[in-house]
Amino acid sequence: MKTSTIAEAKNNLSQLIHQLEVDEPIHLTRYGKPVAVMMSESQYKQLISPVKSLNSAILNWRSQLDELSNIALGDKELKVMRKDSSGREFSWDE
Repeated sequence: MKTSTIAEAKNNLSQLIHQLEVDEPIHLTRYGKPVAVMMSESQYKQLISPVKSLNSAILNWRSQLDELSNIALGDKELKVMRKDSSGREFSWDE
C-alpha cells in the first residue's frame, strides 16, 4: 500500500485523489506511523456493502484475489488443495 505524510497529502490532495481512482488505498502517516487510510469511493462501497450469502462472499473474495495478485485459485488449484479423505467420524451421540 502506498503511503503519504499528512503534510504531503494536504499539499497534493487533488493528485492523490486522482491516484486513488485508478490505484490502491493510501496510508496517511504522522511521524512515520499510519494514522488513516484514503480510498476511492468504489473501494469504500465494496468495503461496506453487506454480504448476501457465503457463496457470494467467496466469489467476491476470489475475484479480488485474482485482481490483486497473480495467484489464480481456479477449480484445478482448489481440487489439488482439497484432500480426498472420507472425512472424520461424527455422531450426535456423546
